[in-house]
Formats: sequence, C-alpha cells, structure tokens
Amino acid sequence: MPKPTLLYFPARGRAEVIRLVLAEAGVDYDEHHVGKGTPPAGGRATDLADLKASGVLAFGAVPAWEEPGGFRLVQSAAIANHLARRHGLRGATPLDQARCDELLGAVEDVRLELRKLFTCPADQRGAVRAELQATTLPRWLGDLERHLAPSLAAGGFAVGSALTVGDLALWYLLEMVQDNGFGEALARCPQLTALFARVAARPRIAAYLASPRRPAFTPMPK
Repeated sequence: MPKPTLLYFPARGRAEVIRLVLAEAGVDYDEHHVGKGTPPAGGRATDLADLKASGVLAFGAVPAWEEPGGFRLVQSAAIANHLARRHGLRGATPLDQARCDELLGAVEDVRLELRKLFTCPADQRGAVRAELQATTLPRWLGDLERHLAPSLAAGGFAVGSALTVGDLALWYLLEMVQDNGFGEALARCPQLTALFARVAARPRIAAYLASPRRPAFTPMPK
C-alpha cells in the first residue's frame, strides 16, 4: 500500500515537529530527502531547484507532505496542524485548539530569536549569544513557565489533559535550547524541565529519538 511522503532536507529544521507528530501518532511514512545538485532518486527529482521547476512545491520551499490519492500540502505549520488534527493531537475543544495555536506562535517567536545566530554577521554572534543567554531566553522561558504552569501542574501537558502538537513543538524548542548551550535558562523552569523529560519518555517519541531515522543534531553557529 502506498505511504505518505515527507519531502525535506536530511536535517531536523522545520520538518522536525512534523516528524514528532508522525512518531507520536504511529504513522508509517516515507521520507524523500532533498539536496542541492543531487541526482534523482526513486524516479523523482531530489535537487531542490529541480523540485521547484517541477511544480511540486507551491511556494518553492520545503517541507512538503504528499498523501496517496494526490493531496499535497506545504508550509511546516500547516502540515503539522493537519496531521495533529487528523490524529487527535490538536486538543479536545475549540478552546484547547486556540491554546495550541497560541503556544505554536510563542514557540515560533522564540525560534526566530535563536535564528539570529544564523542571520547576524559572524563577528556579532558572541554578542547575540550573550543576549540570548542573559535576557531573551530567560524572559521567554520564564513567561512560558508561568503561563503554562496551571495546565502543566493539573494534567502534565501544556494544553488540556492530553498531549498535543503544542507539547511537541515546545519540546523541540526546549531541546534546541538545551543542545545549543542555553540549558541554564531551562534549568530555572522546573515545570518546563519536567515536561521536557515527560515527552521524551513517551514510548513512540523515545523510539523515534533513538532511531537512525532521526537526522543528526546540527549545532547553531557560535
């Protein structure tokens, strides 16, 4: 039986929340790795420019998600939310779903702060990193800790009484913070720290994190 396919670079990046949703939902899928100047694979384009020219990418960028029957979707948040909705990971009520969207927006805001390490001139990275360490991340993680504390204390999850795409996106953000040398800011937030451990211990998530399928960690510039 044909499987759905995720098209993305062989990296975590913008596709990783999608992969975490797929892992938690137990979805069997193929992944088509995209590169620059790479030959076709499996009878289809692999080079990003060739994929753009083929019309597969609506806005000329990956990730893209393809389902048997011809449905294709782009934009990482749209894909993650589509899959979360289909597999019961978007919250139980409209208010839960609104909270998911709120959390996903906050996670994206913090991710954009971290992205400054890629976009700033090399000679300014030290100053940007120092600002992230001393001010930006403590403020954002502190706000998240306070805002989510009632829900985390009541049910162990960021939204409602069950795991959602919001928890998975937040988990991936916290992993980036931890793995890129900003763990001090996370250590000040016991509720977020507990959530980070709890999500990683979920059987399907733990299996994915330990599997060779997961792309290797790529550190942010220093």
